[in-house]
Order: sequence, then structure tokens, then C-alpha cells
Amino acid sequence: MYSKPEFAPLSRDDVFGLIDAAAFATVVTSGPQGLVVSHLPFVLDRTRGANGTLVSHLARANPHSALIAQGRETVAIFQGPHGYISPSWYPRNPVRDSAPTWNFAVVHCHGHPVPLDDHGTARHLLRLVDVLEKDRDDRWRMRELGPGGMERRIPGIIGFDMPIERLEAKFKMGQDERLYDTAGAIGALEEKDPALATMMKAHNAHRQD
Repeated sequence: MYSKPEFAPLSRDDVFGLIDAAAFATVVTSGPQGLVVSHLPFVLDRTRGANGTLVSHLARANPHSALIAQGRETVAIFQGPHGYISPSWYPRNPVRDSAPTWNFAVVHCHGHPVPLDDHGTARHLLRLVDVLEKDRDDRWRMRELGPGGMERRIPGIIGFDMPIERLEAKFKMGQDERLYDTAGAIGALEEKDPALATMMKAHNAHRQD
């Protein structure tokens, strides 16, 4: 992934935080017929491997599942806040002569999937539901599927671990623009897109006029 030193994440926690917050990735695997793409939910296990391990699942009916079972080279792409940056938000100092751009945060996780057995897949699904239902007022629990509900579904699903072998992150948040221009964009976004504005503030806080 092309990047610049200015777009480096603030910390490893910054990268893991984006993965946790997104919880959903575009998954690309190289196969005999070319690239295969799916879109899957993930849980990140930070305790396993130098860069952590991603855990997910997909339908066995999905042709992608055969490549996952073979452990083919795969990348999971997580996207954070992003949006168009208009020069109309920049001050005329003396003119607003910077070009429009798009600010975004993205993480690429490269690895080789390792398929899980039925027990491991069930354990992953329980964990995924726990993560996604956390803090809900009337949270749903897997036992609500009823007797045999999980057992009926597991044969149609393949779970997998993907130890992250290579981790790439790009947080393009206006760090390479004039500071007063970036400040103008942040001000305009505070109401339009507060998540993007907050991330831009964090990644430009160290800069001086």
C-alpha cells in the first residue's frame, strides 16, 4: 500500500482500535482463477501472534471458502472514518489554492487462513456475538436459537483463524496539508462528520504553525 511517513499511525493501539471499531473487512484471496473477494465480520485476538490474530467465518457454499480452507494468501482490509475534504473550508490566506482531497484511515492485514474445526467455529461465533451485542440494552444471546439451533447451522459454516503476518496502516488525516487549511477542514467537519474530525485532530495535534 502506498503511503507517506506523515500518514503513519500514532501507535499499535491506534491500528488495533480501528480494527475493533470496524469489525468488518473486505477479504481478498489469491486463487487459481485470480482474486476472490468477500466481506466478513472479524474479531481480533491481540494475545496471539506478534501482530495479533483475526478470527472470522463464511458460508461453505461461498466458493471463497475453498481457498480459505487451503490457506491461500489473503488480505483483510478494514476501513475507518473517511470523507471528502473541500477547499471551500480553507481560509483565504491570501487565497485557498490547495486542491480537494479525500481523508481516510485504512488497515491491511496480510496472512494465510487456518480453518477451524466445528468446535472452534462454534467458539468463534459465541465470541463474535458477545462482542457485537456488548452494551445493548436488550442484548441477544446465542442460546435464543433454541435446542439444536447452533448444531443445525455449523455444518454450513467454516470458521478460520488468520494470524497477521504483515500489518499495514495508513491514516491520511491532512498531515501533509498546511496546518491552517487542515484546521479549517476540521472545523467544518465537527458537525458534518465528527468521527473524521476527531481523528484528524488527533493526528495533527503534534503540529505547530
